[in-house]
Amino acid sequence: MNPVLFAISLVFATLAHAAPLDRVVAIVEQSPVLASDIDNRLTLLQIQSARQNRSFPEVNTDLRTRILDRLIDEQALRNEAIRQGFSVTDEQVNEGLLRLAQSLGVDGGIASLARELTPLGLPFDRVREETRTELLISAVQRRAVSNQISVSDQEARALIEREGLNQGQVQLSEIFVALPSAPTPEQINQGQQRILGLAQALENGADFDQLATQASDGAQAITGGDLGWREVSGLADAFRNALTGTNSRGITQPFRSRAGFHLLQLNGKRGSETVLIGEALARHILLRPDAITDVEATRLRAIELRTELAGGADFGELAKAFSTDPVSASKGGLLGWSDPSLYVPAFAAQVSNLPLNTVSEPIETRFGWHLIEVLERRTVESENTGQLQRAKQIIIDRQADEIIAAWTRQVVESSYIERL
Repeated sequence: MNPVLFAISLVFATLAHAAPLDRVVAIVEQSPVLASDIDNRLTLLQIQSARQNRSFPEVNTDLRTRILDRLIDEQALRNEAIRQGFSVTDEQVNEGLLRLAQSLGVDGGIASLARELTPLGLPFDRVREETRTELLISAVQRRAVSNQISVSDQEARALIEREGLNQGQVQLSEIFVALPSAPTPEQINQGQQRILGLAQALENGADFDQLATQASDGAQAITGGDLGWREVSGLADAFRNALTGTNSRGITQPFRSRAGFHLLQLNGKRGSETVLIGEALARHILLRPDAITDVEATRLRAIELRTELAGGADFGELAKAFSTDPVSASKGGLLGWSDPSLYVPAFAAQVSNLPLNTVSEPIETRFGWHLIEVLERRTVESENTGQLQRAKQIIIDRQADEIIAAWTRQVVESSYIERL
């Protein structure tokens, strides 16, 4: 077992032994939130804190209540995602689990992750479902942002000319006091008094991370308000302006955004260095199962096509004749130059590791079965690729956090919630 996870297992053995029988602690619309959901989230947060060498707050009633608040918000957002027609495939969930395994330092993929987490009292089917919830929320939040922000090429070019793209990165922690979606003057005043009280506590020497854990309304409150490394160019104007006036501890003055009131702590700075990335020129033949051809028959057809290629058949001609990828088929399966990491994991692994001019074995992803061939590889400077798209993303990022926070409050406030 991973040493960090083994240490956590000792801590949570006592918690698991003392845990009461499972029960419903809240209802969101018709969806239950269970006491065991709180325990599972506590376990994951403890593991992540240990992995990052960060202290974890005392597990008490207040902490459990704050985690319950977060789980209620997440269930409301999941319900909204489903209402809007979003769904997540098992392949996408597997990709999310692979990212979780990587973040916890677990090698060996999903099976190893299950072996590591199950002894800690985390049923792996619940871990899968939490991952599905996270992906659903991410998808519906992206739609909420895209519905409110449209960035033209002209705006992106103006940003590049006015500011450039590489302004460095900052490592931030946040204390956030949320406001309702349509706050009254009294609610605004209450929020302002609360943030001023927290600022005074910091002025008197309170630890920022501990205060964030105890008092912040932010999604990262339980982890000390840690926002991680952020590109300066992607921060909202209010955040960037506040960071110009930090005190000796790197703490800003309180400031307001559309979503509420904030305090930031600047924990570090680093440059946005030019990064070299590898790109590959690949082509593929995609075969999708359908009502007539099931998954196994599709796989066997992919094997037949690979045999034809090994016998000298032209890849491009077979792609045009048989590939079900409407974009690349007409180009002989050609995908163009791309960073392999932008593909789904199974496909990316082949594009990264396959010898040049060699056709892969049939590879399954959520799109179907693929035959892949890599024609060339090259190394380029990332700052020279997709500058216009990067500029557009920066403009979106500057508004996204506020939009998501305000939209989340609207969804939660409009949901039927009962705490039991």
